[in-house]
Parts: sequence; C-alpha cells; structure tokens
Amino acid sequence: MQSSSIKNELFVVWACFLLLLLGIGLTAFSFNDSNQQTRSMMNQGLHIIYLLLLIIYYKGQLRHTFLIALFLLWTLSVVRLGLRVRAYRSTCRSRGLVRDNQIVKEYMEYEPLHSGGFVGGTSATYDPKTMDGYIYLIDGKEVKKVVRGKEVIQVAYRQPQKFSGGRVEQVPVPPETVDVGRVWQCKGNLLASGDRGASRHKDLCLSFALFNMLRLRFGADHAGDIQFKFQGDKCRDFVVNGLLSDDQDLDRAFRVVETELGFLFDFFYARYPSIKDTLAPDMVVYAAILATSIFTLLGPGLLKYKPTQGTQSIFIHGFNVDLLIIRLVILWYIVIESYQFIACLIFSDWHKVKMLCRYVRNESWHNRLLVEIPLKVLCHFTFSKHWKGSMGQYFLLDDTHPHWFKSFLSWISLKSLDTSLMTSSTKVDSDVKHAVLLQLKNCNGKVTDGMMMLYEMGLIDPSLDRTCWIGHKYADYIQEWHVATSICSYALNLDKNKSRSAELMKNHGIATKLSGYCMYLMVFQPELVPASTYESLSLSRGTLQNARDFLADCKSNKEKYEKLMNLGRSSQANFEFLTVYKGAQIAVHLTEKSRVRDDEELRWKALANFWANMILYIAPSDRAVAHAAKMATGGEFITIVWAMLSHAHIVDKFLPNNQSAPGLHTLIEKQFLEENSKVPFDRSMVADADRVVSSSIKVPGRVKKKKGEKNKDFGHASIEGGSLENC
Repeated sequence: MQSSSIKNELFVVWACFLLLLLGIGLTAFSFNDSNQQTRSMMNQGLHIIYLLLLIIYYKGQLRHTFLIALFLLWTLSVVRLGLRVRAYRSTCRSRGLVRDNQIVKEYMEYEPLHSGGFVGGTSATYDPKTMDGYIYLIDGKEVKKVVRGKEVIQVAYRQPQKFSGGRVEQVPVPPETVDVGRVWQCKGNLLASGDRGASRHKDLCLSFALFNMLRLRFGADHAGDIQFKFQGDKCRDFVVNGLLSDDQDLDRAFRVVETELGFLFDFFYARYPSIKDTLAPDMVVYAAILATSIFTLLGPGLLKYKPTQGTQSIFIHGFNVDLLIIRLVILWYIVIESYQFIACLIFSDWHKVKMLCRYVRNESWHNRLLVEIPLKVLCHFTFSKHWKGSMGQYFLLDDTHPHWFKSFLSWISLKSLDTSLMTSSTKVDSDVKHAVLLQLKNCNGKVTDGMMMLYEMGLIDPSLDRTCWIGHKYADYIQEWHVATSICSYALNLDKNKSRSAELMKNHGIATKLSGYCMYLMVFQPELVPASTYESLSLSRGTLQNARDFLADCKSNKEKYEKLMNLGRSSQANFEFLTVYKGAQIAVHLTEKSRVRDDEELRWKALANFWANMILYIAPSDRAVAHAAKMATGGEFITIVWAMLSHAHIVDKFLPNNQSAPGLHTLIEKQFLEENSKVPFDRSMVADADRVVSSSIKVPGRVKKKKGEKNKDFGHASIEGGSLENC
C-alpha cells in the first residue's frame, strides 16, 4: 500500500477492515494445526501491530470520522485478542489432556467405591434408564490441595459420605457439582417435563459428560485405553440398557455420540470458551464492534462522502465504485463477526451445557417461564455439524477393470488420488444404523465376530477359512467375505425382473454397504482398524492384482459371477489366487450347499447380521489419535461405533473373555487342540515325513554329541542325512 501510487483514503479503510477479518477465525484445519495456536496468536498480534502502523501512517489523509472508527476498532481487536488468549489457555489441548483429565479421573475413581458396594457395606445399585448411580461429571468447582506431598485437583463428589460412630452419614450434595445423575433428578420443567425437548436437553449434558471421559483415551498416561475397575458390567448396561433401551428410538444412541464427538472436534480443532468462563466480555466487545462498524457503514462519512482534491477515485457513469467496495467489505465484516458470535458462541453446544448446568444449580430458575423459554430457544437451534453422515464404499471385484484415465491419474499422483478415484460414498441411513445397534443390543454388549451365529444357523462350514480364524486375523476374513458378498450380489442382480420382498432388498443394502465400507477401511483407512496397517495394505493390493489377473477376460458381471463360481466349486485349492478362491468357496457354500441355498431372503438377512457384527468387532482399538485426525474431514462411521463401545468398556483390539462372547475362532481352536490331543502317535507318520526332509536341514538348539565330545550348544546345527525322529 505504501508503495502504491493510489491516493485514496477509502483504500486505507478497506485494507483496515480486511486486516480485521484475518483475526476472526477460530478453527484449525488439520490435527496438527491445533498445536500451532501460539504461532496463530502471534500472527494475529503482528496483524494488529501492522494495522496500527497503517492507521498512523495515513492519519493525515483520513477524515476524523474514519480515523476515530479505525482507532476504536483497533482497540477492540486488541481486547478480543486478549479474550482469545484467555480462551486458549483455558481450553488448550495440553491443559485438557493433563489437568482436566486428572479432575475427571479423580472424580470417576470414586464411583467404584460408591456404586460397587465398597463404602459402608451398601449394595451396588444403578439404573441406566434414570442414570441413578451414574456420576459422569459435567461441571463442578475445582479445589486444589496438597495431599501427602502430591498436588491434587478435585471436584466435590455428588454423594460423599462420612463415618460417624460406626455409621455412614450422607453429606449434603455440593451445589457446585453437576453430573448426569443430578441432571436426571432435576425437578424443573425444562429437564423434567418428560417431553422430547427435555430428553434432548438431558442428552446434551450426557454427551458432554461422555466427552469428558472419552478425552481420557487421548492422554499420554492412558495410551488410548482407559477403564475404571469393577465397572465393566455397569458401563455395558449403560449402553445396552440405557442408550439402546428404546427400540423405537435407537437413533438416540447415535445422536448422543455424534454430539459427544462434536465436543471432541471442538476440543481439538476450535477454541471455544470453557463452560466455566462467562461470555459477558465477548458480548460487550461484539456489541462495540458491531456499533462501530454500523456507524462507519451508515454514518455521514460514507453517506456524504465526496472525494477531496488529489484523491484518485474510480467513477463509472458517475457512480463511485470505491464507495461500493468499502460498503461491501464493511458489510462482509459485520456478517462474519455476527455469525462467529451468534452461531459459534451463543448457540454453541458448549454454551448450552453451561446454561443448563446453571439451571440445575439454581432452583429459583425452575418452572419460571422468563428463564425456561429463552433456554428452550437457545437449545432448539444448532448450527454446528461435524460429521458428514456418509461412509466410503470400495468394491474390490468392481475395480478389476479400471478406466485408463483413472489409472493414469493414479500413476501420475503416486496413488494419492486413489481414495477419490476408486471409491464412492453412500449415506449412512437408518437401516444401517439400526442393524449395527440391534446386533449390539441382541448380544448384550458381548461383541463377537458374527461367525458363531452363522455357524449355529448351519450356514457356514468352519473348515472353509480355518486358517483365518486361528490367530484372529482381520484382513484375511474381511476380504474373503467381501468377495463372497460381492459374488452373492452378482447372483441377485442377474435376474432383475424377478420380484423380491422389501425385507430382502433392505438386508441386501445393509450387507453390501457395510461390506463395501469394511473393504474401504482396510484399503484406504487401515489406521482406523486394529489390524496391521502393512498387512492390510499388502493383502489388499495383492488380492486386487489377483482379481484383475483372474478376471481379465470378463466383460460383464455375469461373466465374473460364472468364472468365480466355477473357481469356488473346484476341489483343488488354488493358492495362486488364494483370497479370491476362499471367497468364491464361501459364496458357493452359501448359494449351493448351505440350508439357505434356496432362500435368498434368509441368506441376505444372515449376511446383513454378519457385517453388522463385523463392524462391532473391528471398531474397538487403541488408535484414538487416528480417529481424531479423521474428524477434520468429516469423520468416519466407525468412529461413532468406536466411541460407543468405549463407553461400554470395550476398548481392546482383541476382546478378553469378560467383554466378548466366544467367537467361532475360539470354537475352532478348541476343536483343533482336542483333535490333536487325541491323535495317537504313529511311527509310520514320521517315516513318511522323513521322505520329504531334505538331506541337510538346520534346527535350533542342541544336537546329540558325538562319542567322546563334550556337551556343546551349537545354536544351529546341520544334520547330514538325519530324520525328523532324530531332530
């Protein structure tokens, strides 16, 4: 600007408002951006300094009305930066993952003693429908003290107890502490009226409490895994008999978890004020900025503006274009400021939770229309939505003949464009959500792999993929069953004129969508599932290449179906196309050998249930940071399932026996051990094996010493002409 030959005071005002716009944003754009908040604050400080220098440099050319408005806006920008720094210090990631996590953990560690029956000999009682016995923390007054040489920051417990004369006495509930139990017990109409609005308000508070607990999994001390002792059954009941208690409103569980993940997104990617902070300073600053900007826009400085002598202005047919530009810039600034304040602060979920906590604390607010009506309006409007509501789809057999242009783009971009080129997306509809939630509810939170159900129904033969189940490998059986599901889908679509029931088509949609999504995760988002990333990628790429080689001469889905079915009928194992062969074997078994070979509706119902179980089985993992990183681009469906299972204490990638039902792999391993323990030793088996042993093999450990030779550990010894018996 200083080197420009343009001499126009409106140019200066325009540039000043553009600089003010730079300091408005609150959001980061990637997971690591939020680590750069200090640098962002420094950049905003430099912009403010430059704005001051700009105003001082051009003060001789500016009219008094413009000069006063710009100096006032500059002052307000300094104040707003101070408020931004305060908000950052109270909600920054380092504080949240250390100090705030410590507060939540200290509070939650009291719960096992109270509800587990360890205090005063009381019995454990809780009700997930009324949240009685659950003390998930929302907000409370923090007290810092030193206990036995250790600094402890605590929030007073909701139901503290003290011993007096051998008796347990209840201490009055601390008025500052608000947890979910206290929200559910609130007598005010806003929360206790029993209508849909009251339920949504309570669920909003519940989402914030769950966010506080989920945040523990991101702390370095917990390495992605956090569990509270003696609370496994209680937490599982909270999800199964609480969130999923109403079969007519299964979507409630997704609403609660989606809102919870919204808080998590704000924690990592935005800088909202803490629920402990007041918005009064922000409101005063916003009002002053709004008044100053409107005065500048509608004041006499612009309404009666006439260029002075020597000022360079642009006129088109007598119309001053400079005036139009400056008015548009100021109007833009007013709109952005207003949206930032109203939508992202006043109507944010953080502010709603803060006001609901105040409502719970202040009984004088209860049943007062002047208080409850504004709060209802506040909670009714929602401007933030962080989940895209869709899931990726990738079908391996459909990618066997890629378009040459897609292949060229994949090659020239070093495969960085493959996610957008080779995949599609579909909406996560209610059928898919309900299928997953019903499986979680039907198994009572005892998540299994889904294969046991098919085995008990007589739909599968355990010997089909025995090697996959021994060792709990995810990538192998997901890709095999994905191939099998795709083949069954080809069979369904061969005769399009055949009428089919709505139930069949619904289950077909559920199975294919979840199958395509699981394959999408294995190929393009392997960091979100507990399988080895390298193993998932290498197996996926190898299987894709095998499928392309095997189906290279097929021109249609019908030809693919016939060739794959012939492969599956072969009695000779095809190790060259191993995964494709095993998938074809499963498809042949389902369509020609199992008891559902003539019942398409039952077959697709079984496949839909299988894939719904599969999502539940692969969702638990310790990769919390990977889930948070994906939230910047709209999040993933599996993240919602992951968070829900976390609150049911299902957090391990290989579930222990107390958290999962026995899977088919457990049955196969047991049968395998029993069969091998009953096999008598047959020396002829050793003799037969000797024939295939090479003349020279290496074995670890000791070998028999030669006559007269001292004992010696050879590490690896060569046995010339030996046998397995000698080994």
